[in-house]
Amino acid sequence: MRKLNGKEKILLTAIGLLLVLFVIKSFVLGPVYEKISIYSDEITHSKMAIRKYMALEHNRPEILKAQKQIEGYSSLKGSDEDKSAMIMSKIESEARKSKLQILDMNLAGSSKARGGVSLYRVNLRSEGQLKDILDFISGVEEVNILLHVEKMALSAKDDSGSVLKMDATILGVSFL
Repeated sequence: MRKLNGKEKILLTAIGLLLVLFVIKSFVLGPVYEKISIYSDEITHSKMAIRKYMALEHNRPEILKAQKQIEGYSSLKGSDEDKSAMIMSKIESEARKSKLQILDMNLAGSSKARGGVSLYRVNLRSEGQLKDILDFISGVEEVNILLHVEKMALSAKDDSGSVLKMDATILGVSFL
């Protein structure tokens, strides 16, 4: 083997140093950098989750208030007969509150819609003054179960026009 001169020794030392640096980078610093980036991403996701939960906590009173309102709409439980009876009793109580006289009320049928929703139609024939009818409609729309006046027809009962006859179809909604 021959002796290396000064420039060759420097070149060999530089190559050896570069190999050592490459091994350190590949086997030591590379995995450390990967772990650091993984932990950094997890920290970022955690910060976003914390911000989201802080916003929810900040809006907690409004969320609880909305939840109480929505819980009332899911209060229709039991068999189809129980649900239709509850809908008809709510309609009857609202008619009583608004001083509307019910002439006839019957269940027009029920149907199942997509998403576990059942629809109940109630036909109502009644009479009363215009103020009573308007009070009844607003009362039905604000009751704690989901009711909606789907169709309504008004006609005068007599020539004076003070008493009106109302034929309405009221839709009750039940969630499964």
